[in-house]
Amino acid sequence: MIDPAGRVSFDRAADYYDQTRALSPEALAGVVELLASELTGRGRCLEIGVGTGRIALPLAAAGQTMAGIDVSAAMLGRLITKAGGCAPFPVALADATLLPFRADSFGAALCVHVLHLIPHWKEAVDELLRVVRPRGVLLVDVGGNEDPTLKMLEDRFGAAAGIAAAERPGLPRSRIAELDDRLAAAGCRRRLLPPVPVVGEERLAEHIDRLEEGLYSWTWPVAEATRLSAAAETRAWAVAEFGPLDAPRTVRSEVGHRAYDLAG
Repeated sequence: MIDPAGRVSFDRAADYYDQTRALSPEALAGVVELLASELTGRGRCLEIGVGTGRIALPLAAAGQTMAGIDVSAAMLGRLITKAGGCAPFPVALADATLLPFRADSFGAALCVHVLHLIPHWKEAVDELLRVVRPRGVLLVDVGGNEDPTLKMLEDRFGAAAGIAAAERPGLPRSRIAELDDRLAAAGCRRRLLPPVPVVGEERLAEHIDRLEEGLYSWTWPVAEATRLSAAAETRAWAVAEFGPLDAPRTVRSEVGHRAYDLAG
């Protein structure tokens, strides 16, 4: 859902979001270990677009002091439900471009799969620079190498539906250099953290089904009839290209992070 301000709210996805973004236990453990190593000793970390707590909850369970904001009440509600009915750290319904915190309130900030959803992403970055203390760190999940077959499916579906799979209202990964430049101008030092490998199993039929159902935010503007037609075309193409779509196959990708050290 895109609100009048152009923000993408995941209210409609709260019940299924974790299923479509799930990491294997091994990959999640690797991500938490990597982020925890960056956050240890820095004090409270703010995650913008905290959503269902997919990353923040495991970090909190590992001993990291967290806080989170999101524009979706439903996603925050899901986080609280997952935590047993009570938020394990402060959460707020708030806009990343207008954070309800004083300057220098946090020792670190985390952005996971969110800057591409914020039309005014530069304002969100400036807000993080305001609320994170000097010598703090910004951690940004920019994605990594995607599974090439799934990428081909999405590109094919997007073309059939008349949209580009990479269309996003905010900062896409293809323009991540703009984030580097903005933070460098603010005196931040960039570090590329080691990628975390992700290995799983998926049937191509399942992925096409999710595209047809409109589970991913980039498919939400597409009418149901268009999704059905695009999915049928994608299935026919995929069978000819890859064979039976119900056959299980290994999916390989990675999670990549950038760390930006704030000047002292």
